[in-house]
Amino acid sequence: MNILIYMLKRIVYNIPVVLLLTIFVFAMVRFLPGDPADILLSGEGGAEDPVVRAQLMKELGLDKPIPIQYGLWLWRALHGNFGKSIYSEEEVFKLILDRFPATLYLAIFAMIVAIVVALPAGIISAVKRQKPADYGAMMFALLGISLPEFWFGIMLIIFFALWLQWLPSMGYLSPFQDFFGSFKFLILPAIALGLRFAGVLTRMTRSSMLDELGQDYVRTARSKGLSEKTVIWVHTLKNALIPTVTIAGLQFGTILGGTVVIEMVFSWPGVGQLIVNAILTRDYLVVQAAVLLLAIFFLIVNLIVDFIYTILNPRIELT
Repeated sequence: MNILIYMLKRIVYNIPVVLLLTIFVFAMVRFLPGDPADILLSGEGGAEDPVVRAQLMKELGLDKPIPIQYGLWLWRALHGNFGKSIYSEEEVFKLILDRFPATLYLAIFAMIVAIVVALPAGIISAVKRQKPADYGAMMFALLGISLPEFWFGIMLIIFFALWLQWLPSMGYLSPFQDFFGSFKFLILPAIALGLRFAGVLTRMTRSSMLDELGQDYVRTARSKGLSEKTVIWVHTLKNALIPTVTIAGLQFGTILGGTVVIEMVFSWPGVGQLIVNAILTRDYLVVQAAVLLLAIFFLIVNLIVDFIYTILNPRIELT
C-alpha cells in the first residue's frame, strides 16, 4: 500500500512537470526560423501574394495570438487530438504511433547491448582493481563516453557494410514480419547507440561494486570462509546493482531521445527521423507532439525505475 501511495504521489508531482514541458515544447518550436506558410508557398508561386499567404496562415491557425494557439493546442492534446500534419494531412498521433515501435525496438536492443557489455566489464574491473583488466575496462568506458555516436555509426558502416559486406548499411525490417531477419538491420545501429551508454554503466557498476566490496558485511562474509564467487555474486552484486539500475533506467529514457542522430545515419524509420524531417519542413504539430510524447515516456520510465528501486532495496523510506 505504501508503494502504491508513493507512486500516486509521484504521478501527481509530475503533472506540473508535464505542463511545463508543453510550454517549453510549444515555445521551442515557435523559435524556429521561418514558418510553414513560406515553405508551402515557395513552390507554388504564391509566396509573394499577401492574400494567399494570409489565407493559408488562417487555415493553419497561425493567425491567432501565440497564447491562444497554445491554449487550443493544449486543450486538444489533453483530449488525445494532436491535430493533422501540415504536409501529409495525416493524424499526428497516428504518424507517431506508426514510427514509435521502430524507435522502441532500437532503444531496447541498444540498452541490452549496453547492459550485456557494461555489467561484466564493471564487475571484472572492480574485482581486478588496478590490474590490466581494470585498465582495459576503464579505457573502454572512456572511449564509449567520448566517441560521438554518429562517427562510430559511420565507422561501423564503413567496416561491416562496405569492407566486409556482412551487414546492410541502412534500412529497417519489422520484427513482427521477420524477427530474426530484422537483426541484420538492427545490429549496427544498436551497437552504435549502445556503446556510449555501456561506457557510463561500466563506470557506475565499477564504482558501486568497489563501494560494496569495502563494506563490513563483505569482510564478515570473507572471514567466515565463503568463496570469493559467493561473496561477489550472492552478497555484493544485488546491493551494487541498485544505483546501476537507476542509471540504466534514466539512460533508457535518454536513449529514446537520443535515437535521432542514429536514425538519420542508418535511415531508421523511427520517431527521431520523423522529428528531424518535421523540423526541416516546419511541421509544428508533428514536432510538438513527438517531443512531448517522448518526454512523457521518459517520465514514465523514471516512475518504473523508482518502483524497481524500492523492490531492490526495501530499506528505502518512501516519502
